[in-house]
Amino acid sequence: MKNFTLIVFLMISNVLFSQKIVFKGSSWNWPPTSNWSSDLTEAGNDYFGTYTSSTSQTKISISNGKSDKTRVEVRKDDDWPPNLILQIKCTNRSKVDSGGKNFQTITDNDAFFLTTDNGNQTDIPLQYSINGISVLLPVKDYTTTIWFTVSDD
Repeated sequence: MKNFTLIVFLMISNVLFSQKIVFKGSSWNWPPTSNWSSDLTEAGNDYFGTYTSSTSQTKISISNGKSDKTRVEVRKDDDWPPNLILQIKCTNRSKVDSGGKNFQTITDNDAFFLTTDNGNQTDIPLQYSINGISVLLPVKDYTTTIWFTVSDD
């Protein structure tokens, strides 16, 4: 009976004290500009190499059920070549307390992204940048999953 009570208590406490993050936005398909073919003007040329999404490609809302600071970490999960670099930044500084100001490379490991000064923030706009796009990349669909980890700061 003791084991059952402990498991139920842990399940209830995780539900009561968990954080919530909500995403709004659309997928970002390359080419991101309508006139991308003009990037290659002569044989032997390469793409410019850096492309950015709209300033609010994704909007996230964070709720930790309290008014405490919230820490957000970011990582990605993909099988991209190492020269293809994905970056992220927050485009509305009034929504965050620290971090997120400049483009930051998203790696395969959790890394600090930003903190909010209030545990309940809505519609934090995010922008992405991708570097290393080249005609030398193997032809295939490149996709990634971006993970945000939310915790009390």
